[in-house]
Order: sequence, then structure tokens, then C-alpha cells
Amino acid sequence: MKKMNRREFLTLTGAAVVALSLAGCGGPSTPPAPPATPTGKEAELVAAINKVWKKKFDAGQVTHEQLTLNQEAQEAIKIQGGIFEDAKEPVHKLTTEDMQKLVGIQEWKTSLEKKYDLGGAAGISEPSTEREVSLTFEYSCEDAVVQKFVDKIMGYSLSREAEFISVYCPVVKGKTYMIATVFWNKTA
Repeated sequence: MKKMNRREFLTLTGAAVVALSLAGCGGPSTPPAPPATPTGKEAELVAAINKVWKKKFDAGQVTHEQLTLNQEAQEAIKIQGGIFEDAKEPVHKLTTEDMQKLVGIQEWKTSLEKKYDLGGAAGISEPSTEREVSLTFEYSCEDAVVQKFVDKIMGYSLSREAEFISVYCPVVKGKTYMIATVFWNKTA
């Protein structure tokens, strides 16, 4: 089996949505989508992330004081989370069928890039040399866990511009995990 390098994986996963779009060109400004009304775990998670995000804003590390839940990017991260849900395992070796599903992320990436610049993401590992990936954050709103989750998102330098967040909480073997990506409106 061909060894998949990091670039190939990023192209086929939600991280591609993040990494490949960072160099994108700006287009005309688009009004923001109306914010989604978070419920349950999503609402708790966004509130916990915004608590950490506010500290980063106060320290001058991010542009916007809070992230607004905007689930336009959720389908892309839901494709990723769905692979784990379908496999019923939080650590999974990608199959040919999984790779075909991941191609669907490209459609969302193309659609999103018309309106948004995409930033960081967190919740899924990069693949090992054996194409093994894992869910990296079990759902938690505890400060220390959320701080690490936000730090992972901030690992992408342009994430500091983020104004929106999409989240997905896959459930695998009775445990809930968290996946998120951040983005902002394109500017002229």
C-alpha cells in the first residue's frame, strides 16, 4: 500500500479545508450568515471555547473577542467524524471507502471559499504512516481541555482572524468527541 504523505492527507481531510485555503485570495465581501442557535453539547462547547477565546483576545492574540457559531462548515467536519462513527472506533485505519468519503470535503471547501477564509481545526489527528487516524479530543468543557483544543486550532497562524466556528460532536463507543474548524468572511 502506498504511503500517504502529509500533503495528500491534508488534501483529503478537513485539515485540507484549513491548510489549503490559507493562501487563498480575497474576494468581494459577503455578509455573514446568520448565526446558528446552538443547543446542548454544541452550546456548552462554544461557550467554553469562547471563554478561552476571550482570554486570547484580551492578550491581543486574536482579532475577534468571541467566535460565532456558524455551522456552514459542519458538513465537512461531519464527514470526518462520520468515518469514526461508521467504523465504531475512535482510532481507525483509513480504507478506500473512507478516502472516497473524504473527497466530499473538497466540494464543501470549494463552496466555503467563495465566502470565507478558513483557519485552524482540531479534533482529528494527522494520519500515521499506516493511514491510521484518531479522534484526539474527548468532549469536555473543562478549562484545561478546552485550552488545549483552542491551542490546536490556533496552531494555524491565520486562525487569529477567525470570527466563526463550526463544531461537530461524534459519538463513538458511547463516548462523545469534539471536532471544530474556524473561519471568517473574505475581505475585499
